[in-house]
Amino acid sequence: MSAFQAFAQTLQTYDEAEEKAKQEAGTPKVERFRIGEDGEYAVRILPLAPTFDSEGNILPMDHKGYECPIHQQFLAIETPNKKGKITKINIPVIRATDKEVGFSVDLIDTYVKIACEMYADDTELIKLVTDSNYNGGLRWGYQHAIMVLDVSSEKERAKGPQLWQCSHSQYKDIDAAKMRLWKDLLAGGQNTCPISGLTGAYPVNIIRTSEKKKTEYKIEIGRRILDIQESEAEKLLSLPRIPELIYRYTRYQMEATLEFLEQYDAKHDMAVCKEPDFKEAVETLKGELPSDDTAHFNLASAATKGTGAKDETSLDSLYDEYDAIVDQGLNEKSDEYQDLREKIRQFIEDKDLDVRISRTKTNAQLLEEIEEVMAGASAPAKKAASEPAPKAQEPEDEADEPADEPEEAPAPTPRRRPRPGAEQPEEPVKEADDEPKEAPAEAPAEEPVRRRARRLR
Repeated sequence: MSAFQAFAQTLQTYDEAEEKAKQEAGTPKVERFRIGEDGEYAVRILPLAPTFDSEGNILPMDHKGYECPIHQQFLAIETPNKKGKITKINIPVIRATDKEVGFSVDLIDTYVKIACEMYADDTELIKLVTDSNYNGGLRWGYQHAIMVLDVSSEKERAKGPQLWQCSHSQYKDIDAAKMRLWKDLLAGGQNTCPISGLTGAYPVNIIRTSEKKKTEYKIEIGRRILDIQESEAEKLLSLPRIPELIYRYTRYQMEATLEFLEQYDAKHDMAVCKEPDFKEAVETLKGELPSDDTAHFNLASAATKGTGAKDETSLDSLYDEYDAIVDQGLNEKSDEYQDLREKIRQFIEDKDLDVRISRTKTNAQLLEEIEEVMAGASAPAKKAASEPAPKAQEPEDEADEPADEPEEAPAPTPRRRPRPGAEQPEEPVKEADDEPKEAPAEAPAEEPVRRRARRLR
């Protein structure tokens, strides 16, 4: 074999080069749609995108429609900072045992079950543990992930498909309005979904209002048909599917959950994490995680790493914490909001960014300006000496927080343990007996500008 013949067998083809370029480009970014303040929002709901096999054939779908349900919690983990002050970071985790996720055991569910058995004689504690996440309990929040186009304006629509995680009550209102309209249209021969069909479908209007510290959402169906453009459908096909985005349970989440539950034990004078059954669940879950999942949660560096596993604070980690604060309905008085403000201030100083901090700017606005400066755009203001953090304001509304379907508490067993010196929790919200209920949550103060849609990693 000559040298030319040898090289001929190893030269890269066009198809191979194209595939390599796709792999190096990484996963396409998916914008996130969020309703951050009062006002009217118009979205065009998109159907679930199909998946294909290697030959281009469409694979069977688990279910048709436009939404994927998800159980999620935000874990508030206390972390020490450089000055010795205890701060909190919020890390989102999903239920590991949901059929779409596929693990045989979930640490939070296991913890609740054991706690209800061990402390069955402590009524107040059981009420706390089984209450909503917002009220300090461990009950899962229930949401629905939907791909939408923000059609409030041409500028917003140009961003393309975005992921919206709406609450369970919002989803029920949308679904009820859809079925009422569909029933009328069916009489005229329309058999396709009137809000998620590519053609012949209507936009959904969401009106958010706040009054006397209570936030309400009103759902209306638009009166004019708004068809999806072919380029928008092609963009949807090019993005990761919703299950790929939301049903990912990682070693990092497991280790963060374990740290949170150990802190929960200490805070409420319990010892659930020391129980053999709980330790067995931990080992079982560890054994089921993929061996190539090597991202670990480290408490010592979590305060500076945010919710990621990087070596330093990043813009993405700051956005992650902001999203967690908004999702939990925490206002500017909260420690989490002020801690994030300090991290933003430090990030600006460390990166020597041309961004000015002032009392009139919210955390959302500062993150927007940081992104503009880091992207090379001209900043709206020159760098100046940092001013004090914004003065806390009274919250103006309550966020709409989803709640999981109530489950029957495990029956008490003889396995009990006294809990001396336990703090008495606040009276939890009474839950309905039939279906998921939205738990009230205190929302952040009004932002002067609308929360931008941000990328999901």
